[in-house]
Amino acid sequence: MALSADEQKLLDQLEASLRADDPALARKFQVEPDEAATRRPWWVLGAGVGLGVVLLALGMLFLWPLSVVGFLVMFGSVIYVALKPSHPQGAASRPETADSPSSPW
Repeated sequence: MALSADEQKLLDQLEASLRADDPALARKFQVEPDEAATRRPWWVLGAGVGLGVVLLALGMLFLWPLSVVGFLVMFGSVIYVALKPSHPQGAASRPETADSPSSPW
């Protein structure tokens, strides 16, 4: 549920006050987006689908259980990427403006 404009303004003021009172704590909770963390799910998807297709083809040629394993690998990699959040944990989901500093919450 989104915050109203008044609630968002109050939250920003509270965060600014807490940041001014204890800058060390604010730095501790500040989260920088990690490029590797955002690319990893797509690498997992590509590797999972590629390996799954190979196992599926080998299973059709030799042993049918390999086909089942291949399907499960492909399905699992798709589910992993679909359920992985698009933003790293704690990153601000709204754009930063000059009058409202970014928030780790």
